[in-house]
Amino acid sequence: MQKRLPDNCLLLYSDLLQKTIDSSYALLGGGAFVSKEIAGIRYWYFQTKSKEGTKQKYIGKQSDDLLKNIGRAKASRESMQKIIGERRRLIAMLGAGGSFIEKGRPVKILSKMADAGLFSSGGVLVGSFAYACYGNMLGYLLDSNIARTEDMDFSVERNFEIGIERPLLNEITSFEPSFRIPFQTNPSAPPFEMIAADGFKIEFLTTKTDSADKSPVFIDRFSLYAHPLDFMDYLIQKPQPAVILAGSGIPVLVPDPARFALHKLAISRLRPIGFQTKINKDIAQAQSILEILVDDNPGALLMAFDILRQRGDFLLSHVNSGIDRLPSNVRGAILDVVGNHAAEWDADRGAMKNS
Repeated sequence: MQKRLPDNCLLLYSDLLQKTIDSSYALLGGGAFVSKEIAGIRYWYFQTKSKEGTKQKYIGKQSDDLLKNIGRAKASRESMQKIIGERRRLIAMLGAGGSFIEKGRPVKILSKMADAGLFSSGGVLVGSFAYACYGNMLGYLLDSNIARTEDMDFSVERNFEIGIERPLLNEITSFEPSFRIPFQTNPSAPPFEMIAADGFKIEFLTTKTDSADKSPVFIDRFSLYAHPLDFMDYLIQKPQPAVILAGSGIPVLVPDPARFALHKLAISRLRPIGFQTKINKDIAQAQSILEILVDDNPGALLMAFDILRQRGDFLLSHVNSGIDRLPSNVRGAILDVVGNHAAEWDADRGAMKNS
């Protein structure tokens, strides 16, 4: 069972998240908002100039809300800087209350990805670094032994709504040159990851279009390859905004916690048997999130499960198989939440075992 954080931590985190969304352009300075029209669509950027040249930070596709936010940022630079101070204070208070504070190299990577427009254009932080966000989001101190791997994973869509090419791999090597593209034993399989000298890995993933879609695909807007992952479409549908607790906060997108847990169960059944350490971590992370949701937000779990039943693939069967690996008390609690679906779960399990 996870340790619950003090009640005020949830309120502080909610306040921080809202302030981060409201002041998303507050850190911008020394430049100007510019726009350009591409294929009939207008995109906005924040442009700065230095000795290194002109740089543009992607802001978003033009909309009424975006224009209001830009106008607000132009008119209230001074007040926005005060909000930055409030965000730093809230993070300090959250840290004092036991919330997880991100540190070191991950902060630099996530900041670079946010500045490059990955999250504002729909990219999603997935994997163990997304899992680490859920403790702060849900008000719990998660087990640090299962909250980390040496991988940081991002999901990127094949067609981003972004009007400028931004080579993300260059953004990474700009602050840590030891990151490199690994040697490929199979030249026909393009690299979708970067590895630092100490083994820390950054991976880019994308959705699968069908069962034959297995080769990394090129993402034009970010000049990188991304590997299609099973059932990624389920995982990243309707992602949620979150804040990495570091500095004045880093805004990111993460999967819905319930979908994350159920997807982890499915992936645990699809990994090769030789990856037992990762399989065990998949199950442990899923279990910790499911235990919290059963107690605090069973409706979110039920809705995530209902989406599974509407799909025409094997995702539900893989999830059921993963649930069989959970302790009996956790399995029972999940079945109590899904209620009248219990018989259908048993039928699915039987069908899978007999196939």
